[in-house]
Amino acid sequence: MKQIHIRSADKNDLDRLVEIENTCFTTDILSRRSFQRFIRPGAHDVKVAELNNEIVGYTLVLYRTGTSLARMYSIAVIPEQQGKGIARRLMEAAEQAGRERFCAFMRLEVNVNNAPAIHLYKKLGYRQIGMIENYYDDGSDALRMEKRIYAGLVRRGTVTPYYEQTTDFTCGPAALMMAMKTINPDYEMVRQEELQIWREATTIFMTSGHGGCSPHGLALSAWQRGFQVELYINQPGPPFLDGVRDSDKKAVIELVHDDFIARIKATGIKLHVEDISPDKLLDILRSSKAIIALISTWRLNRNKAPHWVFVANADEHFVYVNDPDISDEGAWLSEIDYIQVPISIPEFINMACFGQSRLRCLLTLDKKS
Repeated sequence: MKQIHIRSADKNDLDRLVEIENTCFTTDILSRRSFQRFIRPGAHDVKVAELNNEIVGYTLVLYRTGTSLARMYSIAVIPEQQGKGIARRLMEAAEQAGRERFCAFMRLEVNVNNAPAIHLYKKLGYRQIGMIENYYDDGSDALRMEKRIYAGLVRRGTVTPYYEQTTDFTCGPAALMMAMKTINPDYEMVRQEELQIWREATTIFMTSGHGGCSPHGLALSAWQRGFQVELYINQPGPPFLDGVRDSDKKAVIELVHDDFIARIKATGIKLHVEDISPDKLLDILRSSKAIIALISTWRLNRNKAPHWVFVANADEHFVYVNDPDISDEGAWLSEIDYIQVPISIPEFINMACFGQSRLRCLLTLDKKS
């Protein structure tokens, strides 16, 4: 038997890829148009395995833009060539491609009934991190699995709670709820609470649509729920005014901000209005407290919007965020692409500011002493 050869796919492989897909799968089948898209350059990688000058398998890996996360979306080897180590070689090549993109982890989903695949993944060092019910078209459940592929990584902490925002404007409450749940496991993350926090913390207006949540309003919401709160922000005035042109809207936002400030003075909230240098930012992120951070989504999806995320972990290489907004930025993304997402420290430092004024803001929570 000739040596297995792994290479990147090109447009001449399209017919064979479609043939392999239809041979190996009866549900959740990738279309010809999908393969055409993924063969082109982008945040994805298709590799093929050749044996005796014939393509006998492929892998498709997706990369979430702006992050250090790789996801094995699909792997297939034709039935008559299975059991010959081809899948292992494809997996190893995919992991190496992920390392070359400085990815921290490779994640994947696998059908709970696919014992050979699960056995292979475990032999390769993957561990189960969750389960998704009714994930596949035929109603089967999926295991979520993960492998650290960046050798220099030392990861802190354990699995953190996740809550998906249910509206376009409640990322702040969703992120705050994850932080509160981390400190108090008995805290209930429910939609009624999500909307209540938004009502308490909203700026009322934004550039368009419903207002987002002020860092000061979120700090008050956390304090009122029995948590010790510190707010770090690099500007004293009302946030999010950069893109608001209407003078009446600006006046309302300023009134809301003044009210938040007055109420904070009557609490034990520690308000730090100071420059947040990269070193200061990292010191806060690496503390033992539960943290939510304001980011700009530009580096994730080219949409210039303020967005709150929960900082699940941080180490010397990466910041891991739980992003509550499972949006339609990519039809191929799933919840696994939003939970404990590794973002390189330089990337996060650039991401963790918003607007022309480069607003930086972090909120830390702890138990009240």
